Amino acid sequence: MNLITSNSMELMKLGMDGLLERQRAVSANIANVMTPGYVRKEVSFESQLAEIKESADLQDYIKGQNSIKYNPNSINEFTREVPKYRVPTVQEKAYLQSDIRAGFEPQVVDDIYNGATTDGNNVELEKEVMDLSKTGTKYLILSNLESRAYQGVSDIIRGGQ
Repeated sequence: MNLITSNSMELMKLGMDGLLERQRAVSANIANVMTPGYVRKEVSFESQLAEIKESADLQDYIKGQNSIKYNPNSINEFTREVPKYRVPTVQEKAYLQSDIRAGFEPQVVDDIYNGATTDGNNVELEKEVMDLSKTGTKYLILSNLESRAYQGVSDIIRGGQ
Protein backbone atom coordinates (compact mmCIF):
# COMPACT_ATOMS: atom_id res chain seq x y z
CA MET A 1 0.00 0.00 0.00
CA ASN A 2 1.30 3.43 -0.89
CA LEU A 3 0.66 5.58 2.20
CA ILE A 4 0.83 8.95 0.49
CA THR A 5 -1.59 8.18 -2.35
CA SER A 6 -4.01 5.79 -0.68
CA ASN A 7 -7.53 5.44 -2.03
CA SER A 8 -8.99 7.53 0.79
CA MET A 9 -6.62 10.41 0.16
CA GLU A 10 -7.27 10.27 -3.59
CA LEU A 11 -11.02 10.33 -2.96
CA MET A 12 -10.62 13.29 -0.61
CA LYS A 13 -8.69 15.16 -3.29
CA LEU A 14 -11.34 14.42 -5.92
CA GLY A 15 -14.07 15.44 -3.45
CA MET A 16 -12.28 18.71 -2.80
CA ASP A 17 -11.98 19.29 -6.56
CA GLY A 18 -15.73 18.73 -6.91
CA LEU A 19 -16.51 21.04 -4.00
CA LEU A 20 -14.27 23.74 -5.49
CA GLU A 21 -16.21 23.53 -8.75
CA ARG A 22 -19.48 23.73 -6.79
CA GLN A 23 -18.15 26.80 -4.94
CA ARG A 24 -17.45 28.46 -8.30
CA ALA A 25 -20.96 27.69 -9.55
CA VAL A 26 -22.61 29.01 -6.38
CA SER A 27 -20.47 32.15 -6.53
CA ALA A 28 -21.55 32.68 -10.14
CA ASN A 29 -25.17 32.19 -9.10
CA ILE A 30 -24.83 34.81 -6.36
CA ALA A 31 -23.07 37.22 -8.71
CA ASN A 32 -25.92 36.88 -11.20
CA VAL A 33 -28.83 37.06 -8.76
CA MET A 34 -30.14 40.22 -10.48
CA THR A 35 -29.25 39.26 -14.08
CA PRO A 36 -32.41 38.88 -16.18
CA GLY A 37 -32.67 35.47 -17.83
CA TYR A 38 -29.81 33.92 -15.84
CA VAL A 39 -30.32 30.22 -15.10
CA ARG A 40 -28.67 29.01 -11.91
CA LYS A 41 -25.96 26.36 -12.11
CA GLU A 42 -25.57 23.22 -10.05
CA VAL A 43 -22.59 20.86 -9.80
CA SER A 44 -22.93 17.09 -9.47
CA PHE A 45 -20.02 14.79 -8.67
CA GLU A 46 -20.99 12.62 -5.70
CA SER A 47 -22.23 9.70 -7.80
CA GLN A 48 -18.94 9.68 -9.71
CA LEU A 49 -17.05 9.54 -6.40
CA ALA A 50 -19.21 6.61 -5.27
CA GLU A 51 -18.42 4.73 -8.50
CA ILE A 52 -14.70 5.43 -8.10
CA LYS A 53 -14.84 4.17 -4.51
CA GLU A 54 -16.61 0.97 -5.60
CA SER A 55 -14.00 0.43 -8.31
CA ALA A 56 -11.16 1.03 -5.85
CA ASP A 57 -12.72 -1.44 -3.43
CA LEU A 58 -13.00 -4.01 -6.22
CA GLN A 59 -9.36 -3.45 -7.17
CA ASP A 60 -8.34 -3.96 -3.53
CA TYR A 61 -10.42 -7.15 -3.38
CA ILE A 62 -8.77 -8.51 -6.54
CA LYS A 63 -5.33 -7.62 -5.17
CA GLY A 64 -6.21 -9.41 -1.94
CA GLN A 65 -7.31 -12.50 -3.81
CA ASN A 66 -4.02 -12.53 -5.72
CA SER A 67 -1.78 -12.16 -2.70
CA ILE A 68 -2.56 -14.94 -0.28
CA LYS A 69 -0.07 -14.76 2.58
CA TYR A 70 1.92 -17.79 3.67
CA ASN A 71 0.42 -19.33 6.74
CA PRO A 72 2.06 -22.50 8.09
CA ASN A 73 -1.29 -23.57 9.53
CA SER A 74 -2.79 -23.63 6.04
CA ILE A 75 -0.52 -26.45 4.86
CA ASN A 76 -2.58 -29.35 3.62
CA GLU A 77 -2.11 -32.07 6.26
CA PHE A 78 -2.36 -34.91 3.75
CA THR A 79 -0.22 -33.62 0.89
CA ARG A 80 1.98 -31.15 2.84
CA GLU A 81 1.38 -28.59 0.08
CA VAL A 82 1.47 -24.87 0.79
CA PRO A 83 -1.29 -22.81 -0.89
CA LYS A 84 0.02 -21.13 -4.01
CA TYR A 85 -0.59 -17.57 -5.10
CA ARG A 86 -3.59 -17.12 -7.32
CA VAL A 87 -2.71 -15.84 -10.79
CA PRO A 88 -4.96 -12.98 -11.93
CA THR A 89 -6.88 -13.34 -15.18
CA VAL A 90 -6.11 -11.13 -18.16
CA GLN A 91 -9.23 -9.07 -17.45
CA GLU A 92 -8.24 -8.64 -13.81
CA LYS A 93 -4.74 -7.51 -14.79
CA ALA A 94 -6.18 -4.95 -17.20
CA TYR A 95 -8.63 -3.73 -14.56
CA LEU A 96 -5.88 -3.43 -11.95
CA GLN A 97 -3.75 -1.39 -14.35
CA SER A 98 -6.58 0.94 -15.36
CA ASP A 99 -6.81 4.42 -13.89
CA ILE A 100 -10.25 4.44 -12.32
CA ARG A 101 -9.95 8.14 -11.42
CA ALA A 102 -9.21 9.34 -14.95
CA GLY A 103 -12.83 9.99 -15.91
CA PHE A 104 -13.70 12.16 -12.91
CA GLU A 105 -15.22 15.42 -14.06
CA PRO A 106 -17.71 17.40 -11.96
CA GLN A 107 -20.80 18.08 -14.05
CA VAL A 108 -22.05 21.67 -14.20
CA VAL A 109 -25.70 21.71 -15.21
CA ASP A 110 -28.45 24.30 -15.49
CA ASP A 111 -31.16 24.10 -12.83
CA ILE A 112 -34.27 24.04 -15.00
CA TYR A 113 -36.53 22.75 -12.23
CA ASN A 114 -36.39 25.77 -9.98
CA GLY A 115 -39.16 28.24 -10.83
CA ALA A 116 -38.01 31.44 -12.51
CA THR A 117 -39.19 34.94 -11.71
CA THR A 118 -40.87 37.16 -14.30
CA ASP A 119 -37.47 38.21 -15.67
CA GLY A 120 -36.41 34.55 -16.21
CA ASN A 121 -33.88 34.45 -13.38
CA ASN A 122 -34.26 31.45 -11.06
CA VAL A 123 -31.59 32.26 -8.44
CA GLU A 124 -32.75 32.40 -4.81
CA LEU A 125 -30.16 34.29 -2.79
CA GLU A 126 -30.99 32.55 0.51
CA LYS A 127 -30.56 29.10 -1.04
CA GLU A 128 -27.26 30.10 -2.62
CA VAL A 129 -25.88 31.46 0.66
CA MET A 130 -26.85 28.19 2.38
CA ASP A 131 -25.22 26.17 -0.43
CA LEU A 132 -22.11 28.34 -0.13
CA SER A 133 -21.95 27.66 3.61
CA LYS A 134 -22.52 23.88 3.25
CA THR A 135 -19.93 23.61 0.50
CA GLY A 136 -17.38 25.56 2.51
CA THR A 137 -17.97 23.39 5.57
CA LYS A 138 -17.59 20.17 3.57
CA TYR A 139 -14.38 21.47 1.99
CA LEU A 140 -13.00 22.41 5.42
CA ILE A 141 -13.78 18.95 6.79
CA LEU A 142 -12.04 17.23 3.87
CA SER A 143 -9.01 19.49 4.10
CA ASN A 144 -8.74 18.79 7.85
CA LEU A 145 -8.97 15.03 7.23
CA GLU A 146 -6.33 15.23 4.53
CA SER A 147 -4.09 17.31 6.78
CA ARG A 148 -4.39 14.70 9.54
CA ALA A 149 -3.59 11.91 7.10
CA TYR A 150 -0.44 13.69 5.92
CA GLN A 151 0.46 14.46 9.53
CA GLY A 152 0.24 10.74 10.26
CA VAL A 153 2.56 9.98 7.35
CA SER A 154 4.92 12.70 8.56
CA ASP A 155 4.91 11.19 12.06
CA ILE A 156 5.79 7.78 10.62
CA ILE A 157 8.64 9.24 8.59
CA ARG A 158 10.02 11.08 11.63
CA GLY A 159 9.77 7.93 13.72
CA GLY A 160 6.88 9.06 15.91
CA GLN A 161 8.66 12.11 17.27
